This record gives sequence, C-alpha cells and structure tokens, in this order.
Amino acid sequence: MYKSLCAKLDVAMEIISESLGKSWRKLGRKLGVTEVKLESIAQRHPTDLEETSMELLKEWRRSKGGEAQTHQLIQALRSCHFNMTADKLEDKLSALEH
Repeated sequence: MYKSLCAKLDVAMEIISESLGKSWRKLGRKLGVTEVKLESIAQRHPTDLEETSMELLKEWRRSKGGEAQTHQLIQALRSCHFNMTADKLEDKLSALEH
C-alpha cells in the first residue's frame, strides 16, 4: 500500500510540475505552504518554473509526511480551477490502477 501511494504521489508531482507554470504559488497556498516557504522556493529556482513547481510539491509532501495523498492534490488543483491538470492526473492514476 505505502509503495503504491508513493508511486501515485510521484506520478502526480510529475504531471503537476509539467503543467503548473506561473500559477505554482496559487496551488502552494491552497496546499497550505507558508509564504516564507514559497518565497524560499522562488529564490532557489527563479527562472525554471517546472523545477519551482516540483520543489513546491516536495515541500508539501515533506510537510504532510505519511498523510500526503493524491486526492488532496486533485482537490487543490480543482479549487484553483486547474481542472485540465486535475483531469489529466485522475486519468493517469486510474490507468495505474488497471
């Protein structure tokens, strides 16, 4: 179960980081990442948005520990109106289960 969850989170992080672009801070706020952490992430990767998004998701995952789940990411994406990314993620996760 744990390995499967980790694999799903890895897939989710990859899909989201490829799609997020300049709106990474908005998702970060929905996931509860602090402004201080968001600023630190922005300073580490000022020009690479995909890497910035991946760092954001790693930070979220670290902060949640074992409670990090893909449905939380999907819910946050939808609340930010990133529905295409949420749909893409749901499709990919569904394909992993079959």
